[in-house]
Amino acid sequence: METLILKEQILLPGGNKQFEHFLSKKIPASENAVVIGPGCEKIASKLLLSYNDATIIINDYDSLLQNKLFVNNKDKIKVKMMDYAHTDFKPETFDLIYAQASISIPNKKNIIKELRRILKKDGILCTGEVVSLKEPVPVFVKDIWELSGLEPLTSSEIQNYFTGKGFELISEEDLSFTLKDFYEKIRYIVSKAGKEDKEQNKKLFMRMKHEADAYLKLGGDKFIGFKSLIMRKVN
Repeated sequence: METLILKEQILLPGGNKQFEHFLSKKIPASENAVVIGPGCEKIASKLLLSYNDATIIINDYDSLLQNKLFVNNKDKIKVKMMDYAHTDFKPETFDLIYAQASISIPNKKNIIKELRRILKKDGILCTGEVVSLKEPVPVFVKDIWELSGLEPLTSSEIQNYFTGKGFELISEEDLSFTLKDFYEKIRYIVSKAGKEDKEQNKKLFMRMKHEADAYLKLGGDKFIGFKSLIMRKVN
């Protein structure tokens, strides 16, 4: 697994770097992995090189359809729609839970409690977290987070938050430097989108453009960061 290289770019905050961080720790291969959130199809596919099966869980119908189109029933990847805080899985189902920019949301406390429930003893949680780099956060950054449904923790408190929820830190890496490339790609996608796509998804494209401009042009990079954490469940 440590020799695996992602050839295709992951269009999420953290890009390929979070998965590379995970690979660098040489976590032993095991049985079951679950990937949380949209845009992680490539990750689930790559995990099948070391895990017997991989499941993607999505919490909205549109993302569910998009993921199923990409996965197309290949390999052993399952795609399911569930509330991240109330899944249908039995306790201690998974050896690995992987989340990339998908759980930095207001219901985080209940989500972490649920993830711990479905993670096996000594199981691994690899999560990429949008974080606040410094306080106070200006209004335009708060607006971005509100529109995106985010409620980030501060960079300095993220580690203690998870250790206080029953996890032991294996490794933490600051991937804030990846956000510039992420937002430049978002801005490029918006600029190249056709008129019909923009009209059909007007709110989405407006939000994407606003978020990219705020980060790249208005100084959002001074306040918006991203961290990757690899942790082990402890009893």
